[in-house]
Amino acid sequence: MKNSRQSVGLQTCATQLLSLKTGLLLWMACLSLVGHTSDTTQVQPPIPTDPVTEQSHAVMGQRDPVNKLPETIQAKLAQANIPTDSLSMVVQPLTDNAQNVASTAPQKPLFSYNADVPRTPASTQKLIPTYVALDSLGKDFVWQTKLYQHGFVWKGTLYGDVIVQGSGDPKLENERLYQLLAMIKAQGIKQVQGNLIIDNQQFDGVDFDVNAFDGKGLRPYNAQPNALLTNFGTVEVDLVPIAKPNAIAAIKPAKASASGSSATTSNTSDLYNEAANLEQIQSKPSINPKDVAAYQVILKPALANFTMPTTLQASQEPCNSSQDDWIGTLTSTGLSFHQTASAFCGEQKRYLTFPDGDVLVKQQIIADWQKILPNFTGNIEFANPAVPYMQQAKAIPQALPWYIRLYLKYFGKPLTPKLVGYVASNPLHEQIKDINQHSNNVMTEQIALSLPLYADKQRISTYPKTFAYIHQWWQQKLPQAQPPVMTRASGLCRDCRVAPNSMLALLTLAYHSPNFTVYRDSLGVAGESGTIKALKLRQPNNPAIGHAWIKTGTLDNVTSMAGYVQGKSGKWYAVVGMINADNVKNNSNAKAVLDEMLAWTALQ
Repeated sequence: MKNSRQSVGLQTCATQLLSLKTGLLLWMACLSLVGHTSDTTQVQPPIPTDPVTEQSHAVMGQRDPVNKLPETIQAKLAQANIPTDSLSMVVQPLTDNAQNVASTAPQKPLFSYNADVPRTPASTQKLIPTYVALDSLGKDFVWQTKLYQHGFVWKGTLYGDVIVQGSGDPKLENERLYQLLAMIKAQGIKQVQGNLIIDNQQFDGVDFDVNAFDGKGLRPYNAQPNALLTNFGTVEVDLVPIAKPNAIAAIKPAKASASGSSATTSNTSDLYNEAANLEQIQSKPSINPKDVAAYQVILKPALANFTMPTTLQASQEPCNSSQDDWIGTLTSTGLSFHQTASAFCGEQKRYLTFPDGDVLVKQQIIADWQKILPNFTGNIEFANPAVPYMQQAKAIPQALPWYIRLYLKYFGKPLTPKLVGYVASNPLHEQIKDINQHSNNVMTEQIALSLPLYADKQRISTYPKTFAYIHQWWQQKLPQAQPPVMTRASGLCRDCRVAPNSMLALLTLAYHSPNFTVYRDSLGVAGESGTIKALKLRQPNNPAIGHAWIKTGTLDNVTSMAGYVQGKSGKWYAVVGMINADNVKNNSNAKAVLDEMLAWTALQ
């Protein structure tokens, strides 16, 4: 009986082999009949292997998604000629039931490719400190930069010191610092018989060589953090055309700035973000280049003990828009020019990183204080870390009348610092939007360094304390995910490492938090805002346009994207893509790999 079944089966297979092109697969199936003892054995058709079916099976979770890429992304990767082991990518669905505790558990990814490999994240790393701050401090947290008087006021004279105390405010504009200092007059103080103390010791050991990262120390993304940071650690240099006598009125518009004209966007940028790093020239009417006699040089803010020319000769050379060839040199003591300015550039506005953050704030305060109290004769100096003056009573000034001194000695209160006023920052949710939309490096450092001060209640913050706090937070909130390795909060570091699955865990946690909408809205909308706005220029028909909220990152050897995508089904997805490869920033096809990740997800 057994031999009879085998014979019939072999005859059937022989007949099919004569008529089917897929004979080889059927022959292999038929051979399995030989020696089979079951009475119910049937030949099963092979599983289809076309690319579309294979991709749909992966989406439905019927195949192992680990180290598998959709074929459209594979094609882009091959076109970019990037080694496959240089890419990490993962797309994961997010459940909508945030009230169900079980729903916060990681979902099975639609696909995952090298997602456990730690990569250099570049500016996508900003997603970490901004969410940690949002979770630790709350969306409405504000910084307060304060002004104190330390002494006794008698007949319009303060016998003692004025203290300006930094708080780590990431976005303290020059004008608000001046307003703070001017509050001393609201106390009826017309003279100060003492010193002005700058207290920016809340951040310790956070300064660095602005040229160390890439030798381009003038660029705003290289600015240093400071507890009393103003204007993002930069100065604004304006070159305004001066017309020749009897010149024709403005007839030619100046070249437009791709980075915008506001301080936030022009002054800060992601590294190598082509849109934000183009030469910062305002779009204003300009004089005909042939009628430009020279340029007026304007520095903002005004700085004391600082030298610079007030005019600059104009030339008829073509305008060079490369930011690497800035015609000026900035030091802590002055601004100089090593070549003329082209009349064809029109009115220019540049933000240049000041080489020493402490010198910048001191020279700015000296210049402001001279306007507020022109007769001031005391010193302007930094607080002594060894003297906790905020808790220390000041000696009774001998310049006071004897009866005032007698009263203070026996009946008065100790002369401790008295709060005169403060200026509050924008709330945290606005700050992180500035950071993630415009990839502001120094603001990220300010927020991260603020965590030990306000979340951990420490008196002084350092980078080791900052990263220790983030590590502790990570272990408490994401114990199953590999912690990031950070040496700079902003991602402006080549030795920082984050595994895409770890970034995915953070994005998932944020999705299920009460602050998700605030966090998501801090990101650029694909093709519409932030550093992902350029997607519409690269791929006008990308289905992710208007449906993805993304943070990008770029370094010499890094291009990355991370954030959220809402698919056409209405479901939400977390996406992370990182490419670490030699000179990838100059590979025009590399970003298309990540763009395709967004497009593929948007179609789900």
